[in-house]
Amino acid sequence: MPINDEVILSVEGLNQIHSFDEMNGIVECDAGCVLQTLQEKVARSWNHLVPIDMGSKGTCLIGGNVATNAGGQYYYRFGSIHANIIGIEVVLADGTILDLMSTNRKDNTGYDLKHLFVGAEGTLGIITKVALSCPRLPRSRNTAFLACDSFESVRKTLSCAKDELGEILAAFEFMDEEVLDQVATELPVPLKKEDGGNYHFCILVETQGSNSDHDALKLETFLEKVMEDGNVIDGIVAQDLTQVRTVLL
Repeated sequence: MPINDEVILSVEGLNQIHSFDEMNGIVECDAGCVLQTLQEKVARSWNHLVPIDMGSKGTCLIGGNVATNAGGQYYYRFGSIHANIIGIEVVLADGTILDLMSTNRKDNTGYDLKHLFVGAEGTLGIITKVALSCPRLPRSRNTAFLACDSFESVRKTLSCAKDELGEILAAFEFMDEEVLDQVATELPVPLKKEDGGNYHFCILVETQGSNSDHDALKLETFLEKVMEDGNVIDGIVAQDLTQVRTVLL
């Protein structure tokens, strides 16, 4: 948003997905690709997962995600964009095109210049193309929406999730009552108190793995433990992928 003499430049016209390296799981695309479009193409055509996801995915552009170092709900599992960016193309202020689109995963030579532009918000140059590392699409996916009475309970629930869910824990996001009240003005909150009000805190927990029976057992053990400890006072679990999408939305 310009407040003085800034210039806003849109790259939405640069929206081509150029290639996908199926052996290494690397997608190369223009900065103007809408995140959700990129997610759907990578999943449908190559059975991989774009490791960035957020509520604005239907409108935000992947170049903007990189420029702002956007986190999203999979930050716990896959880390920041810094952890997933493989290559980048940038146009500098003098018009120079800086081609850093090497897709060599293990490149420890010289300065890693591409990371200077991640999070720089266009101040050092305009991102025009990116290469991202994409993990395999998980065969098993579970989602739980849980309620807590206090922030301390949220912290203890996170600690328990790390212990009990381990390698399959993909997302852990919490919302306080004020945020839930705001959400409720636009969308139905999937978990409510008996009086119809929102809980003090709600948590979204998502698991991703390769064995549905194994993952379901781990999630069940985790839920039993946090309920017995009194850290979680209510919750729902998605029964299939359709419900998963409903909870995530």
